Amino acid sequence: MGERKKYVLAGTGSRGLGMFAGPLLKDFTKYCELAAIFDANPERIKAANGLLGTNLKGYTDFDTMLKEVDPDAVIVTTRDDTHAQFIEKGLRAGKRVISEKPLCVNAEQARRILATAKQVRKNPKARCFVTHNMRYGMAVNEMKKVLASGAIGDLKHVQFQENLDRRHGADYFRRWHRLKRNSGGLLIHKASHHFDVLNYLVDDLPDELVAQGGLTLYGKNGPFRAKRCLECKHTSKCEFYVDMFQNERVRKLYREAEKADGYLRDGCVFDKEIDIEDQVGVLYTYQKGVKVVYNLVAFASYEGWVIQLEGTDGRLELHEVHDTSWLSANPTNQGASPNLGKRLHLYHKSKGYKEIAIPEGKGGHGGSDPQLRYDFFGRPFDSKPTDRMAPVEEAVQAVLIGHAANASLARGSKVVHVQDFLKRG
Repeated sequence: MGERKKYVLAGTGSRGLGMFAGPLLKDFTKYCELAAIFDANPERIKAANGLLGTNLKGYTDFDTMLKEVDPDAVIVTTRDDTHAQFIEKGLRAGKRVISEKPLCVNAEQARRILATAKQVRKNPKARCFVTHNMRYGMAVNEMKKVLASGAIGDLKHVQFQENLDRRHGADYFRRWHRLKRNSGGLLIHKASHHFDVLNYLVDDLPDELVAQGGLTLYGKNGPFRAKRCLECKHTSKCEFYVDMFQNERVRKLYREAEKADGYLRDGCVFDKEIDIEDQVGVLYTYQKGVKVVYNLVAFASYEGWVIQLEGTDGRLELHEVHDTSWLSANPTNQGASPNLGKRLHLYHKSKGYKEIAIPEGKGGHGGSDPQLRYDFFGRPFDSKPTDRMAPVEEAVQAVLIGHAANASLARGSKVVHVQDFLKRG
C-alpha cells in the first residue's frame, strides 16, 4: 500500500496549516495528497489558501466533504471542543482520523469517542490517533531509555513543574482557550501533553486525584481592560500588549475572517469572561502506586519545565528553559537567557551523578514535530504504528486526568477517581 493516500484537513488555524497542510503539500507528497480543507468560515478557507499559496477545494460542510472527496484519512485541528464530532464522523465513515491534541475536552466526549471506536473496530481502516508530540521530544526519548534500563530502580514518585511565561502563557488568555467550554482549560488543552507523557513514561493508568488552583492574574484581576490589543487605549502601560498582525498581508486575511465569525486573535487578557485557571496544582496516584505532583503556572518569569522521576535507586531530572521570542519577537527574560536549553541528570544512590546527553533536534517543538510527521506521513499508509503514535485509548487517559482535575476543582478540591469518569453515562 505504498501508493499516495488522500487526506483532508478539518480546521484552518495556524497549527493545522503550519504543522500539517504546509508539510503535506511540500515534504510528504510520496505517500500523501492533501485533497481538501474544511472550515465553518469560508473566509478562513480563503485565507488558508492565501497563506499556503494554493487553490485547494474548500468545504464549509464536513459531511459533504467526506462524501465528495472520500478521503483515506481526516486530520482534525478545529477548536478543541469540536474535535469529538469530527472524530466520530470520520470513524463512522471508515476513515483513519488523526487529531491534534487534546482528543476532546471532557469525559462525556471521551466516552462517546470510545463508544464509536468500539462500534467500528471490525473495520481496520477506521482508527483514531492523537498527535501528542511531547512523546517525540529528544529528552523524553532519553528518559524512556533510562527508565527501561532500570538505572533508577523502581519508579516511585514524579514531580512535573510547567512554567508558561508571560508571553506564551498570556496567549492562551487572548484566544478561544480562555473559556473552559472551548478548551477544557489549561488542564486539558495544555496539560494533556504532560499527562500523556507521564502515562507514557510510567506505563500505568491514573487512579486517585485531587486538585487546587484558580485565576489569579488574568481575567477579572486586571487593572484595566479593552476588547482587544488592536483597539486598546492602555498599550503604553500594559505588559501584555502585543501586535499579532505586524505583517500587513496576514493582517488583511485575518481581519476579513474576523468579520465572518467574530473570532479575535488578540483579545484582552483581562476580559472578565475568562474562566480558566492560570495556576493549578494536581496530586494523583497511578494504579500501581506511583505518586505524581503536577504544577502549572501561566504567568511565570521564564518558560520551561522541570520533570523529576524518583526511583528506589536514584533520580532522573530534566530541566528545560525555553525561548519564547517566536511569539512576539521580543527577547526572552534576560535573567533566563544564560540558562536556555535542556539538561538531563541522573543521580544514583551509589554511582553518583551523571549528565545524559540530549540529541539536538531541528524543527518545531525542539524537533518533535518533524519526527511525528514522519511517523504519520513519511511511511506507507499501512505501516505498523509506532509506540509514539498515541491511539485513542491512550489519548483518552490524558483527557481524563485533566477532566478529573477540573471536577476536583469544581467540587472544592475533593478527591476523585479518574477511571470513574469512563463509567458515567
